[in-house]
This record gives sequence, C-alpha cells and structure tokens, in this order.
Amino acid sequence: MVQPDRRGGEPALTRPLVVVSNREPYIHSRSADGSVKWSPTTGGVSVALDALMRERGGVWIAHGAGDADRLAVDDDDRVRVPPDAPAYDLRRIWLTEAEEHHYYEGFANEGLWPLCHVAHVKPVFRTEDWRIYQSVNRRFAHTVHAELPDVSAPIFVQDYHLTLVPGFLRRLRPEARVALFWHIPFPHPDQLRICPYRREILEGLADCDLLAFQLERDRRNFLAAARAELGARGSGSRLEVGGRTMAVCAVPIGVDYDRIQAVTRAPAFEAEQNRLRRELRIDTALVGVGVDRLDYTKGIPERLSALDALFTRWPGLNRQLTFVQIAVPSRSTLDSYAAVEADIDERVAAINAKHARADGVGPIRYRKSALRMRRLTALYRLADFCIVSSLHDGMNLVAKEFVAAREDLGGVLVLSELAGAAQELTEAVIINPYDVEGFADGLQLALDMQHDERERRMRALRRVVAGRDVFRWATEILEQLENLDPRSLPPAPGRLPGRR
Repeated sequence: MVQPDRRGGEPALTRPLVVVSNREPYIHSRSADGSVKWSPTTGGVSVALDALMRERGGVWIAHGAGDADRLAVDDDDRVRVPPDAPAYDLRRIWLTEAEEHHYYEGFANEGLWPLCHVAHVKPVFRTEDWRIYQSVNRRFAHTVHAELPDVSAPIFVQDYHLTLVPGFLRRLRPEARVALFWHIPFPHPDQLRICPYRREILEGLADCDLLAFQLERDRRNFLAAARAELGARGSGSRLEVGGRTMAVCAVPIGVDYDRIQAVTRAPAFEAEQNRLRRELRIDTALVGVGVDRLDYTKGIPERLSALDALFTRWPGLNRQLTFVQIAVPSRSTLDSYAAVEADIDERVAAINAKHARADGVGPIRYRKSALRMRRLTALYRLADFCIVSSLHDGMNLVAKEFVAAREDLGGVLVLSELAGAAQELTEAVIINPYDVEGFADGLQLALDMQHDERERRMRALRRVVAGRDVFRWATEILEQLENLDPRSLPPAPGRLPGRR
C-alpha cells in the first residue's frame, strides 16, 4: 500500500521515477520502405519496468540501439513513450561500436554474465573491456545528473551493466537517493574472486542507498563478499561500508498481472489464438510452449533432449503434440551464443526428422523472433504446458507470465528448480534440467495430469503471481528507499522540472 508522505505532501510513491538501464523499453527501426517504425523491446524485465513507468511517469535513461533511434528523438535526445500512449520520457545515450563491443559484449556479457551464472562458460576479463565499462558507466551517471534537477526523485538503476553508476553519481550528487536492482544471480564470494575488478564493482554497489536482489541466496552472497572485500559490518538488512549505511534486501520481481489479464479479456483474443494456430501450423490436440532468449543459461538444449526422450518413450505422441519454441536471438556476435544457437538449430532439425509424422511434419515449431505481449499471451493460452528449464536464473518472468495468462486455470508450468521462480512457484511441476529422464517424467506428468489437479495447482500459482506483481515489487523497493532517512528528503515535486 502507498503510504502518505511524512512531510505532508503527495505520497512518496507517486513521485516521478528515474529508471537507468542498458536496454531501452522501445526501439525505433527502419522498415523496408524507409519509414520509421517502433516496437517494444523483448524481455520480461523491460515489460515490467515499462508498466511501472506508465504508472509513475518520469524519465528512463538507456542506450539507444535502434537503427532509427536518432531520428525519433528531439534535440535533447529524448522521445515520449510509449509512442501510441505517451506516459514518460525516454532519454537515449549513444554508444560507439567499440564501446558496445567492450562495455556490453565484453565486460558485461563475456565477463560478469558467465561469472554470475553457473552454466559452464568461462568468464573472460580484459583490461580494455574494463576501461570502457568504466567510461560508459560514468557517462550514464553524468546523464542521470543532467536529468535530475530535483534530488527527491528516486533513481532506480538496473542490473550488472551499470554497477559503477551509483559510485560515480554519488560524487556528482551526494544527496541523491539511489536504488539498484540486481536481476541475475549474485555469485558466491569464492566465484566472485575470479573477477580482478571485484573490489571496484563492490564499491560501486556499496554507494547505493538500497541494493535489492531476487533471492535471499543472492543477498547473502553479496553480504559475504562485502565483508570479505570491503570490511563491511552489519547484520540483517543494514550494512555499514566506508562510513555509509546501506540497505540490502531480497525482493523477487513480478509481472504486470492486470495488463496480462486485460489482454486475455479483449474481444479479439480468441481470434488471435486462431491466427497463431494457423501461422505456426498447429494441428494437434496438445500444445507445449517454451519462450526464451537464445542464451546458454536457459537450458534449451536440455529441454530438447527431454522432449526427444518423451517422444521416444511415447509412440504416437508426435501425432498428438506440437511443441512451439520461441527463441529470441541475443548477443549473437559472441562465440558462446552463436554456438548454442547452432546447437539448438541442429537439435530441432534432428528431432523433427526423427519424430516426423507420416506426412513428414515434425513435432517442433521453432521461431527465432519475439512476439508482442498480445500474441505471446495468446500463445500461452494455447498451451497445455509451458517449459522453463533454466540452468541458473535470477528469476525468469516467463514462468510468471504464463501463470498470469491462465485465467482459465488450464495449463501446467514445468519449471526448473535452478530458476529463481521455483522458490515461489512451488505448485509447478519442478524438474532438474540436467536429468533428462527425470525431465521427461515431469513432462509426462504434465500431460497426464487430471483436470482437477491442473486447476488446483494453477489456482495456487495465480495467487502467488497476483500477490507479487511488478507494482508491489517496485513499491517494496522504493518504499524502503524513501524510508531510509525521510528527514533528509526535500519537498516532493509534482513532476520532474523541465519535462513536457
């Protein structure tokens, strides 16, 4: 619940918000005819934060990556979004090709990403990657400084791409109130020691007023690392580092539950489901789905192995079941990502050949492109089961999106015990993606499950997902940020000065 502002002004959580992330919520690109089109970016986190910003207003600062992004902004590199129903400003930062290579592909995704995910890819740390990672983080901090004429607006920084922003910003605006949410797993201190720049990263995170993680496991790992590397002291939710006190908490992220409900109730929803059936050539009674970025942490090869085992042990299932795999290309310039994409391509082709029906059609429909929320929700509703088979994941919002879409109480969630979502969604069919036969057993259980049992499990899952949606997630983090030292806050503005 939103609490009244202690200073007698507007409620603290109606203040406009400053979100800072690498990924932008909307992208502009050129069509084949030369016109400029826009689209939302993929990923549960972007969708969740966009829902928050639609509600709160303010400014979102992010890297402009679309090939027509510069054409859409004004002279101050801002554009109002969503383009079809403007609610907040998107302030774009431009990176050179070299900066993207070293900061994003290099340090963030060849270094920190595998360091934080136990997924058998060796982290790579290069001096030049680190230098440019620092430089880009400093630029983000300076942009926040320029966009923040009033320090009462909370600053909400996102994830491992921007670990140094709080420290740089603290030097520019000592009084600014900064929270950072770490979306991915935080490594155990023994794993963190692989990183030669771990102390600088920890110092940057320690300059937050509040640092939030998905799970208690990740919070404990950070506390242990801060004590070992920085000499931090404290227990519970407060930590003293270098004369400053910060709050450290675990708050699992949610989805925009009400928005997904609205999609399922729209008059054209059933027609959208029928269109998808035709487009994906689904002509079987049973449907399974998987929706992922093409990433080695998502366990897609392991999922395909389990499906292969299921079709092998259940003759004739290829005539009854179609499995739809949506896999959105990601970081495909990196060798580790290109390798997993090639592996998945080969596995899908092999399974479709091995388990083809008499008419030559295989059981897997493989699409390497994103679906907008309306179509994605329609796909979830077509499914008898949804597989989330992460090898290591901070949360995985696909699991929660699927549950939110199932107002009909149908469908079974098959969920990896190695995804953070398994800590909350205990009524899913929980599997270990490394156990192929056990995974296939879980899929068979999902298909054989009685109607009453499906409804009982889905009803329980929906209570969890509805009770912790994206707004509750944000409210909990931002209320904690506001309540750290309310006497130090200046009066709350109606809107960020200088905004349209």
